[in-house]
Amino acid sequence: MRRFATYILLTLVAFIGGGYTISAQELSCDINFTTLFDNTEYVSMKGVESGTLFGARLTPQVGLEWQEQNSLMVGADFYQDFGDSKFLSKAKLQLYYAYRSPEVKLYAGIFPRSAMSGLRSPLFFDPSYCFYNNSISGVLARYDDTTNPSYVEFAMDYTGMRSFNVRESFAIMSSGKHSFFKRGWLSYGYDFYMGHYAKDYNPETVDGVVDNIMLTPYIEWKEGVLAEIGRWWLYMDVRLSYVQSLQRDRINENEWKHPFGGELLINFEWAGLELSNRIYVGKGSLLTYYNRYGADVYHGMPLYGTEKGIYDAIALSYGRWFFNRTVGVKAGITAEYEGTGWGTRQWLQVDVNLGKRISLKREKTIE
Repeated sequence: MRRFATYILLTLVAFIGGGYTISAQELSCDINFTTLFDNTEYVSMKGVESGTLFGARLTPQVGLEWQEQNSLMVGADFYQDFGDSKFLSKAKLQLYYAYRSPEVKLYAGIFPRSAMSGLRSPLFFDPSYCFYNNSISGVLARYDDTTNPSYVEFAMDYTGMRSFNVRESFAIMSSGKHSFFKRGWLSYGYDFYMGHYAKDYNPETVDGVVDNIMLTPYIEWKEGVLAEIGRWWLYMDVRLSYVQSLQRDRINENEWKHPFGGELLINFEWAGLELSNRIYVGKGSLLTYYNRYGADVYHGMPLYGTEKGIYDAIALSYGRWFFNRTVGVKAGITAEYEGTGWGTRQWLQVDVNLGKRISLKREKTIE
């Protein structure tokens, strides 16, 4: 841990004291903090376990910004699970280059997961997975149509280096949306995920080469549905998705499985208060090999693995940002049903986002 902190400090010293181009004008310092309480009560359900996540994550970053669109950043995710007597339960590096303009965004390195706009459904990533995997290791490219709310993006996340005891794993992801009107109230789009998980070279471990492909084209309607109530508008968001999955375990079965279904999300939002119902109906388990590989292959909500062909989640939450949008608080409860029984999920999340730009007055060429 001490060596890890030393690397970051030396990098900062190199940024400030070393050479940089005449266009390097600002030193960027960002600090993000998240505390998450996520508790599941699944006693009446079959095949899933209850659990509690309660911890904190601190993400400091520092780097250079130049020509208003380029940045080179170094930082880390520091995790502390509450109740863990060890100082810092986990630490992960962030190190990336970013180019950001109104139309084009490019990332390379280990960068925050928030850079990606698509794949927000818990079908792809469960909140607990995103908490402990706050970054993408690879590349991301995004194009935005500034004439209306439309975009397309591509990303690759390399999560495992193949060696004798470590399995190779990576994900190719893409999403896009096109709006029919400038206000964006009617649109269509897609989310795509292709995960690959390869065996290692250790004969004592369980073999497995797994492909997990998910495609969800959708149509969405989002608009204010009533006149202003006090200071706030009531918004309604309706998204209808088709879910198609292709999965294969090359070593054990080498046969493609193709579960599929449809999902309807209806969400009402007013003054930070949200009420939503997300219901999935389909054929076959979307997590075909979950009992064999678990979260190594599947990063989404485990209840999508239901064999009963139905998953329903009714959620009530409240969230607001305070102090010039530097502190955010969101809390809620979800009632969930997956064909065998009802369970609940309660969560509380506190976010702090702070950033500062320091102008670099002197001019110096690269040495």
